[in-house]
Parts: sequence; structure tokens; C-alpha cells
Amino acid sequence: MQLSIFRDTVRAELTSFAWDQWAQLGVFAPTNRRDRWAADPEALLLFTLEIGRDEPRLFDEVLDWLLTSQSLMSVQRLRNLCADDEDRDLAEGALGWVARWQPRTRLAPSGGHADEREPRPLFRTLARPVQNPDPAFAAVGLLKPDTEPSRRSRQPDPLAPISFAFRMRLLFGVGSRAEVVRYLFTKPAGDASAQIVAEAAGYAKRNINETLKALVAAGLVTVYELGNEHRYNINVLGWNQVLGLTEETWPTHRDWPQLLRALRRLSRWLDDPRLEQLTPYMLASEARELLGEIEADLNFAGVPVSSTAGASGDQYWDTFTETIERALATLNTSRG
Repeated sequence: MQLSIFRDTVRAELTSFAWDQWAQLGVFAPTNRRDRWAADPEALLLFTLEIGRDEPRLFDEVLDWLLTSQSLMSVQRLRNLCADDEDRDLAEGALGWVARWQPRTRLAPSGGHADEREPRPLFRTLARPVQNPDPAFAAVGLLKPDTEPSRRSRQPDPLAPISFAFRMRLLFGVGSRAEVVRYLFTKPAGDASAQIVAEAAGYAKRNINETLKALVAAGLVTVYELGNEHRYNINVLGWNQVLGLTEETWPTHRDWPQLLRALRRLSRWLDDPRLEQLTPYMLASEARELLGEIEADLNFAGVPVSSTAGASGDQYWDTFTETIERALATLNTSRG
């Protein structure tokens, strides 16, 4: 598959997925999807801030949603999920934008951030230079046209399976307890270690250990030792009676922090104009390097990575695209 075709395919798939997820969560947009998985709000936001650089309307509507639903979001968790400086700039710019339009918001930027790089355009698709940059994004070195909130978003329906994270936050507050219970309730069958819970919850293992101990003491979570490791579980049936879920509304788990981190890294790589100048051999070589960087996240999220056996030189490009196609396919499975 040619690079241009592959890039357009990936971009279209990721943009469509982002629109559909946010439309189910309250962004002003049409969708026919009704997914059964529980969305991860901060992982989805970070992913969309990157994908939205090629889709300004998506970017602006998600900012509008963030302004409407800021009380349901976690600043700490958003920062915890940032993988690099580009993630952090996008996150702090979004937080600054919300604080600008709602000064008493909980979602305040960190402050004191000084970007030493040359200011660069936020959107990759704008043909003209930005004449009137948004001050919140300009503070992190990103030039975004200054726009007002559309005021068209609504808060998510907490009873929808995709909004299960928000339902837990309404019950337990915005913090590690809500994330731990969400994971233990929606994870595949079996128990989990504190490390696995921490990776899903998006908090440091030390914080998760404290949260798990508190939930065990309260009788909400059970624990037993396996070797030298503690394993944790939750009485799903007991919780189901409290939450009133049915087979059709039972939320399912996806490893969103890992999968969406890999996909936003892929999107950023594909938007590098330098790729167009590479020979097929060099393109395949850089694709191999990228896949090496995201392979652990893809494996964690259950995406099989194609074997490199027999794929040498520019032949590796096909191996790379096959793996990415499998990753994209996970965005359209288990809808319910």
C-alpha cells in the first residue's frame, strides 16, 4: 500500500472513530454507533487533541464539550497519561482554554510553562498563517485560531455503557477509586494485580495500592495472595444489583490508554512530511523503528504484531501496514 493511501486510510479511520465516540458522550455530532465498551475520558481526550490537528472542527467541538463537562474530568489523570512533550503541550493548551472561558474551573493549566521552541501551527490543514492566535494555546507554543465555544455540547448520559467511567466518578468522585472500580467491574474474567490495575487506572502504583487497601477495608473489593503477589477482585453480581445493569447495558473493558497512545503516536508519525522524501527501503526502516516503539502498547491492548520473519528491506512495509490494520479493526469491534 502506498504511503499516501495508507496515511489517508488511517486518518479517516481515526477521525471517524473519534467523532463517533464523542458524539455518544455529548459532542454535537451525528452518529449511529452505540458502543458497549466503557470509554476512557482522558485517554480519548489526549488521542483526539492529536487527531484533531487534522480536523479543526472536531478539535473545537471537543474543547466545547470539555467546557461543558469539566467537572467529570481528571486533570491529574490527564497529565499522568501524557507520553511526551507534544502530549503535554496539547493537554495544557486545552486546560488553559477551558480556564479562559470558565475562570473558576477545576481544569486549570499548570502555569509557569515556558516553551522554548518556535511557535508552530496547531492545525496541519490550515493554508493561511494564524493572525489572531488563541492565548491559551499560544502559551504552550501552539498557534490556534482564536474561537469562542460553540455551546452546543451536552453532558454525557451516565447510564449509557460508554459513559460508565462518568457514572463511577459520580459515585466515587473524580479520582483513583472511580478508576479502580471501573476497571475491576469491566475487566475480563479473573482477578488482577495492583500493577495491572495501575496501568488501566492511569495512576501511580503507590496510589493504587492505597486505594485498593481502602476498598478492601470497606468490603467492596476482595484480595488474596498468589505467590508473593496480591490479587484483587470485585463482586460483579453484587454491584450489578446496585447499578441495575442488564445484558444489553453491561459495559466492557478495552485497554484504551495503551491502544490510543500507540495510535496517536502513529498519527503523529504519519503527519511527518519528511516521510514523502524517503526511499521505500528507508520508509520501511522507519516504520520498523516506530513499530518497535509502540509494540508493547499494542500487545498490551491485545493487537497481534505481525512477525518480522522473512520481512527484510522494503518488504517490511507490508508487515507494518498489516499490524496497523489490525489495530484499526479493534476500533470497530465489540460495539454491542
